[in-house]
Amino acid sequence: MTSATNLASPDSRTIRGFFDEIAFRYDFLNSLLSFRLDDYWRSRTKKLVLDGREQAVLDLGVGTGRYLAEFLRAKTFQRAVGVDFSAKMLERSRQELPPGVRFVRADFHHLPFPEAAFDLVISSFTLRSVKDLTRFFDEIYRVLNSRGKAAFLCLTRPQGLFRWFYKPYLKYYLPFVGRFFSGGSEAYQFLSESIQHFQEPGATVSLLRQRGFQTIQVHRLTFGAATLIVAKK
Repeated sequence: MTSATNLASPDSRTIRGFFDEIAFRYDFLNSLLSFRLDDYWRSRTKKLVLDGREQAVLDLGVGTGRYLAEFLRAKTFQRAVGVDFSAKMLERSRQELPPGVRFVRADFHHLPFPEAAFDLVISSFTLRSVKDLTRFFDEIYRVLNSRGKAAFLCLTRPQGLFRWFYKPYLKYYLPFVGRFFSGGSEAYQFLSESIQHFQEPGATVSLLRQRGFQTIQVHRLTFGAATLIVAKK
C-alpha cells in the first residue's frame, strides 16, 4: 500500500493504476464530488478557449472523453486525438466519443506526434498527475503550430473565505465519498492530496513562460476551485 505521505505525488505507474481502478465510476463521482460544477467548468472553458479557427485538437489525459466532447459539440475539427496512459480510461472514451476520433495510449512526456501537428491542445484535471511539467510543456510546445494554443483546466485551491470551507471538503469529504462509492480508497486520497499540494497557478504560468509560451491568460472559476490557464505559442 502506498503511504499517505507519498500520495500527493506517487510515481506514474501508481497513478495509472489509480485511474484504471476507478474508470468505471469516474464520471459519476466527478459530478457527485464537484456538486455538478465539473459540467459547468467544461462548458465555460470551451467558450473561453475556442475562436472558431481551430482545425486539429489534441486532448492530453482524455479520460472518459467528456472534455473533448464539449469541444467536438462546439465545432467541427479536421482532426481530433485523445491521449491517455490508462487503458481503461481509453476504453471509456472510445465508447463516448464519435468514431472519427483517434485514441493513443502514450506517456505525456514523449508524445508520438510530429512538430506543429496541432493548433489546439487541451487538458483537464491532468497537471497534478504529470511527473515532469517542464518536459510536458516542452512536448506541448513542440506539437503546436506557430499560432497554436494550449488550455489547461485544473482543480485548484480557492482564495479568500471560501478556502476555509474547501479545506475540510478536500481533506475529509472527497476521499470518504470516493472510497464509499468506488472502493478506490488510495485513488481518491491521491486526488485529495494532489490538489492540496499542487503548485499555485502563478507557478504554472511562470513555467509556461520559461518554456516559450507568450500570451497567457488565467481564469479562476467558482472562487478558484478550478482554474483555466490558456497559453498561446
